[in-house]
Amino acid sequence: MTLDLTPTPVLQELINDLETKICNLTTELAMMEGTRAKYGARYLVYGLEKQLDILEEVLKRVEAQQELIDLKQNSISLN
Repeated sequence: MTLDLTPTPVLQELINDLETKICNLTTELAMMEGTRAKYGARYLVYGLEKQLDILEEVLKRVEAQQELIDLKQNSISLN
């Protein structure tokens, strides 16, 4: 039996959740755009696109925050 003692990034679960949500919304958007969008469906497509934009921005910020955490941990271990 082996134990994995490598530290897991603090925000990794959140990053994974955001990536999954982005993937699901992208799939849903592609399916909606594949069919002829009716007048009401255009608003749904627009809403999905806005959600994707927001989630992608949040993901970038969370990844940047994780990088800062990693840098701080590395600088502490070097001292």
